[in-house]
Amino acid sequence: MRIATRSAVRFGVVAMLAIPFAAAHAQLTASPAPTRGPDASVVLSSNLIVKTQGKSSTNALTTIYDNTSSTPQVGISSTDLSSVWGDELFTTGVGLLSTHKFTLYNYSGSAGALTSATVSISFYDAVTSAFFGGYGGTINFSGSGLLPGQFSTITASGLDGLLINLTTTDLVVLQTVTAKTGAANRLGIVSLDPVLVGSSPVTMFIQSGTIASGVPGFYNLGVTTDVGNFIAVNPPPVSTQSKTWSSLKKLYR
Repeated sequence: MRIATRSAVRFGVVAMLAIPFAAAHAQLTASPAPTRGPDASVVLSSNLIVKTQGKSSTNALTTIYDNTSSTPQVGISSTDLSSVWGDELFTTGVGLLSTHKFTLYNYSGSAGALTSATVSISFYDAVTSAFFGGYGGTINFSGSGLLPGQFSTITASGLDGLLINLTTTDLVVLQTVTAKTGAANRLGIVSLDPVLVGSSPVTMFIQSGTIASGVPGFYNLGVTTDVGNFIAVNPPPVSTQSKTWSSLKKLYR
């Protein structure tokens, strides 16, 4: 396992380091072909009022990245439940973030089910490190929860009102669990292949206390690492008349 050489940039408190170094393979937990568990949705933690698609809102939803319906390849996980996982995504377009999907994995050797999780998702320009925005929320798993060995595809919809305008086709998307309930003690993400819309390099971003001594960066793990993501966008709100930023926000509130 090695960190990929790339320009040094910083995403908030998470640094993507440009210094190559070696790390022991034993620090990585990769589980082959996790099974699909119950899908779930994010209950947003903001006070966002979601508008239905109609005359006063844009409705040309376009998928610009997707591999969430592809075959699961491996699960990557850690007992460091605050680990940050991410990927660089080359999308097929730009626009106002409307729907995002991602994966959450409960390792097969985990101590039990994951019944709920609070997550934080962030979007960045991969070239300039500019922060486009992000969202957070809670996921409640039905029934017995997300069992060990299962992963869930999580959907966050109606994100237009957050005004996360993705203006580049070269993105970095980061995700982390900030709280959870249930006995699960090893969580992570799932890699799925092929990428059906867009593309992604062979590396993925990891900041985890149990991987590479906790050093954050883009890693080549020697396995397929197309981290599960789905991004659909609307065109940004536009008008023939000049509008202030606050008036644009009102289009989605």
